[in-house]
Amino acid sequence: MQIVLLSVVAIFGIALRFWNLGHWSFWIDEVFTVRDAQSLSLNNWQSIPNPIPYLAVKLSMALAGHSEWGSRLIPCLVGIASILAVFGLGRTLFNWQVGLLSSAFVACSSWHLFWAQNARYPVFTFLFAVLTAWFFYLSLERDSTLLTIAAFACCLWLILSHTLSVVIVPALGVYAIICLLENSNRKRWINLVIFFIPFAMPVLALALPEVRGYLFSGWGRNEWQRSPLYIVLTLVEGVSVPIAVAAFFGFVVTRFNKSTRFLLCYAGIPLAFFLVASQFQNVAGYYLFWTTAAYFIFAAVACEQLWKVIAEKSGSIIGILVPCVLVVTLLSQDYLYFKIENGGRPKWREAFGSIQTEKQPADQVVLSEPEMGRRYLPELTPIYIGGLLDNPEAFEEAWENSGRDRLWFVVDVASFNVFDANENVRSWIRQRGHLVKTFPAFSRAKDRTIHVYLLE
Repeated sequence: MQIVLLSVVAIFGIALRFWNLGHWSFWIDEVFTVRDAQSLSLNNWQSIPNPIPYLAVKLSMALAGHSEWGSRLIPCLVGIASILAVFGLGRTLFNWQVGLLSSAFVACSSWHLFWAQNARYPVFTFLFAVLTAWFFYLSLERDSTLLTIAAFACCLWLILSHTLSVVIVPALGVYAIICLLENSNRKRWINLVIFFIPFAMPVLALALPEVRGYLFSGWGRNEWQRSPLYIVLTLVEGVSVPIAVAAFFGFVVTRFNKSTRFLLCYAGIPLAFFLVASQFQNVAGYYLFWTTAAYFIFAAVACEQLWKVIAEKSGSIIGILVPCVLVVTLLSQDYLYFKIENGGRPKWREAFGSIQTEKQPADQVVLSEPEMGRRYLPELTPIYIGGLLDNPEAFEEAWENSGRDRLWFVVDVASFNVFDANENVRSWIRQRGHLVKTFPAFSRAKDRTIHVYLLE
């Protein structure tokens, strides 16, 4: 029965993740990843701190082509594999019912769906973090050196997927200390040395001024205003409010045993670290996407506990309603994702397609992300909007001196709201150009609309 039910969950997750996989336009971070993956070679791989996703995207394009679908194929498969991995972790920590429910929540999660349909790193961190946690927990339970080595390998792949995921190491370290206080034996000490010493050695590099300067060069720069509240709300909104509430109650009502302590360390310590770091550095809430498996598992625990209580009083049928409500909530977000939110992406491809039909050979395109122009409209010269932002008079004079060549302006609202908050640049564009077309897109309470203007 476990295999049958898990197969149903997996098939549903597969269907969701392949649905419209190539329909969505690239967004800017995807374009950067695809560009760097294409240029990745044995000569320059050392310059990329997170090589795993770039290697995967490069292989994906080699197998399936350079289109959106081809670039996202392997990340999509990794997302599907992570659904099964969450089942394994949930079953190991609690039981197969919790494992099945948590994997079903992941399969239906629109946030997990978004990253699984993305040629980016977060879905890789999710999978490798779950595997690291699973193997590490089992290695301590069984005092197994083989499982310790497997946990170390997965943890290394996790860090090579995104450097800031290294905060999982102190999280596992705290749990390891708790286990040592409960039961300290020679085999356990050896296994923990095998796991932690390789990660501890790079800390010695902090003695070098060059390393410290590189790590802390961006501290204090937070132009996107990402505060602790922003990070918490990102996580709550990402997993969904019902799942977040259920996860809280799952933590509260569950006995404070080894499994609960492990999940608390797994998700809580990285969150605490990021909340503190956000005061000094520009860190985003989605950097903690890999910790969300704990929230889904805690939500599944809450459902199981509630089912036991209700089953004793009213029968098992009513107890099924709570997980059903959570699943329906997640599916409603999937509906918005596919039908309303355009997959959580701006319509860059469609915007450049509108220019493609009316462009002339001498035209130029002005935009906040020139790389998007090089990707979707390489025939036209892309110009960074920064010249107009810094000195509109000089920009206009240069345009006049050029013979008033036609200029296309691609105004992506999400970016312009950051560097053009007072709308001075947009007012300049509206006064001198005319609106050609608008491509509306709204997702997660954020306006991702793109306006196309022509100045001639």
